[in-house]
Amino acid sequence: MQANEPVPSTEETLPPDLAVIMSELSDLYGVQVEQPKLFKGEFDVNVRFVDPTHGMLLAKVSPGSLGEGMLRWQEAVLEAAAASREVTFRTPRILPAPDGRGHVRIGTRLVRVVTWIPGRLWNENPRAGGAGAELLHSLGQTSARLTLALEAVEMPTDVPGHDWMIERGPLVVGRALDRLERGSGERDEAELEGRVSVVRRITDHFAERVLPRLSALPRAVIHHDLHDANVVLDEAGTAVAGVIDFNDAVCAPRISDLAISGAYAMLRRSDPEAAFRAVVDGYRRVLEPDPAELEVVGEMALMRLCMNWAQWRARAVDAVDSEYALQRSAHTWPLIAHLAEAGTPH
Repeated sequence: MQANEPVPSTEETLPPDLAVIMSELSDLYGVQVEQPKLFKGEFDVNVRFVDPTHGMLLAKVSPGSLGEGMLRWQEAVLEAAAASREVTFRTPRILPAPDGRGHVRIGTRLVRVVTWIPGRLWNENPRAGGAGAELLHSLGQTSARLTLALEAVEMPTDVPGHDWMIERGPLVVGRALDRLERGSGERDEAELEGRVSVVRRITDHFAERVLPRLSALPRAVIHHDLHDANVVLDEAGTAVAGVIDFNDAVCAPRISDLAISGAYAMLRRSDPEAAFRAVVDGYRRVLEPDPAELEVVGEMALMRLCMNWAQWRARAVDAVDSEYALQRSAHTWPLIAHLAEAGTPH
């Protein structure tokens, strides 16, 4: 997941182990690490820095357990997006290591350097909850263009999927809800119990009525994480100027990407269904889904919202940094509650 929470820092205040990594990276790549800023990520540690020659860059520091194969897969996706004529917005470009590889190993960590995409993220826009139709259409078009850009990419059989895939929704949500039911330490356990009940009902419906239909849908390699913290806006805030964080790219039901972008576009909206329809309309201007895809895209969007709420709430129970985990789902519950009452968007 994208590093979307900046933690102001200087080179002197980077954690000691990270300072050592950045020093070695400087030597390996022949770059200077100036004005570093630390960003939180779901699994990666991310450091934005400035090099006089290359400008602003981002070092993505991953645990060695991620594996070389996974990094090569992510790099293949980044390269395909960068090379495609379908992509009319900016995406991160890999800064190769001196030996031409897309990443290096420093100690136990795997490190990749990519270009920084400047601009304001969608979730940093004070008018995010009032984004107009033009921006919502642009988001849908962006999802479709990325899907077309990646259609020739083949996912290696040894690269695993992940727990944000909508196909895994019933499994991962069920696991998260079980953890919450064992106790969360929250003051209002009764309120949490009610929310768990609603999410479990939605998940059971999805598992019974929607999940069996997904295997018949077209599959493709997709970005799979086109949410409001991974979309960079243009200066006017009316169009998508860039997309970041391709780490969750995966082969999945093709329509999943539209479901995800549409789901997050509904957050903080007075009329979430209208926002969802605008994103779908933008997508269809570039890529027309099959009728079977359109029949389930709203259900898939709601499932993704439940995954967001349940997984981050469960992680907050055991997390050292529970505030970060709770922030990742801060606006999700009101939307789930609304859709549970009003019905899935279509």
